Amino acid sequence: MWLVLCDPADRPALWAYEGLRERGLEPLELVSPQTLLGSTRSAHRVGRLGAGFEITLPDGRVLASRDVDGVLNRVAAAPFGYLPFTTHADAEYAAQELRALLLSLLSCLAPVAVNRPCGYGLCGAWRPAAEWAALAIRAGLPVPPARISSSPDVEPGAGTGGRGDVLVLGEHVFGSPVAEDEEAYVRLARLAGTDLLGIDLRREDGRPALFAGASPLPDLRPGGEAFLDHLLKHLTGLSPGAP
Repeated sequence: MWLVLCDPADRPALWAYEGLRERGLEPLELVSPQTLLGSTRSAHRVGRLGAGFEITLPDGRVLASRDVDGVLNRVAAAPFGYLPFTTHADAEYAAQELRALLLSLLSCLAPVAVNRPCGYGLCGAWRPAAEWAALAIRAGLPVPPARISSSPDVEPGAGTGGRGDVLVLGEHVFGSPVAEDEEAYVRLARLAGTDLLGIDLRREDGRPALFAGASPLPDLRPGGEAFLDHLLKHLTGLSPGAP
């Protein structure tokens, strides 16, 4: 079984789901974090030999982590807005508890997931712009001068699901045509610890493109049909038991 885990409004993920179905990936299930947390019955075990879960989804489907061969993980946050709260403190507590539960469930799927969850993000680490810039420099990408601000606002492309001019999946690069060294984009994805990374670029006056940000939750559609072809190959190769 393969999964696409995403919010119901995640259009790039829905596009990828339809593309994988058209390519014959079966059985392929579309599951939202709301559905995972709204299960009617669940068993979640964590022990010395590993962790696993078996969940009966609201529509009657049974989802067991042991049966999953590959996952496109697009879960950005734990949904909790539908729950009634009387105080802000109650809302904060519930949000942290739901996030911890969802992180634990996703961690059971981490060995076969694109992208793996971590402590800084449910589908890969969310980083501030300065940290992404530092990683990009280490990867060998040209980076414009950094702007440090005390404002809490996150700059565009700093891990918020930006344009995704370039997509990196494994060792392959897709998206906007670039003349620069593609290996630098792959190195950045490795440094970020993600299988799938979107990289935003800034182009000015015909000069070489500058790094403008990155995200573990990019728009997948700029990768086109070639990206979907490789995503199929990537997902089917994640599990040792998969065909």
